[in-house]
Amino acid sequence: MILLISDENDTMTDEICSWLLYQKKEFIRLNGNQYITKILFDFKKNVFIISINDVEYNLNDFKSVFYRNGAIYYGITNGEIDDKLLEFYNSEFKSITGFMYHYLKTNGANIFGNLFTKEVNKLEVLFVAKSLGLKIPDTYILSQLKDLAKIDISQKYITKAVSEMKPMFVENALYLNYTHEIDSDHFQNKNQNIIPSIIQKKIESVYEIRAFFFEKKIWAIATFDFSGNVDIRTIKDRDKKYLSYQLSVEIRRKIFKMAKTLNLKCGTIDLIKSDDDFYFLEVNPLGQFHQVSYYGNYQIEKYIADLL
Repeated sequence: MILLISDENDTMTDEICSWLLYQKKEFIRLNGNQYITKILFDFKKNVFIISINDVEYNLNDFKSVFYRNGAIYYGITNGEIDDKLLEFYNSEFKSITGFMYHYLKTNGANIFGNLFTKEVNKLEVLFVAKSLGLKIPDTYILSQLKDLAKIDISQKYITKAVSEMKPMFVENALYLNYTHEIDSDHFQNKNQNIIPSIIQKKIESVYEIRAFFFEKKIWAIATFDFSGNVDIRTIKDRDKKYLSYQLSVEIRRKIFKMAKTLNLKCGTIDLIKSDDDFYFLEVNPLGQFHQVSYYGNYQIEKYIADLL
């Protein structure tokens, strides 16, 4: 039996499920509309049973686990619950989930995906990448605008979120904190405190590379954009050109070493190819691989289904 943990609307998991059905493999998928309705753990008899939408499963029966995204949800409580009590319930559920993950691992289930490392610190990632010999853009963290004077302002710089991108609603309008180029002249001679912000030298790219690694395999595509936009995510697919790409042995080796250091079993890597070299930007531990698989014609979904 295979256990899949993902978001309800995750199309990549949908594709993996399609391959599992084709291969006639037995699996259950946990997400927003498939949740645990009952728990029965007997530590004395070593019996650990969960019910998913009222169907019982023994944790011992799960031989493979694939974590794509999301979390395990519970449908055990009924009625309206006070916020403080709900907070307590959620902490209890979190402990139950943590134990289940631990039990599956120690019981010998094959764990695929980042079940135990769902987030990374972008600054830690940059530090590790640099220590492993991957080039990164000149990077600064500033909390006072006057400190911009300590940077070579003749260069172009960008800023982006230090943490993960979060949607923000202000007066019913949606704002997303994409990467933006800085107009350094606008901030000159200003003396005020700001939230500690990341400032990076803008790398003029020939093309960008998105690579997805899973276990000991890696796939990559090159993206060509001719719009000059700083954040390639804001550009429509029809305005970009994609090609499958083979990373060098050296870069592949450094990526896998970084993954081991960060305790990542899979992830999506973003690189920039400039006129002179490759520059590492960041890693996404959730591993968005649909774009890589589709435009590279790699059928990564089938590869993962085969492993499960």
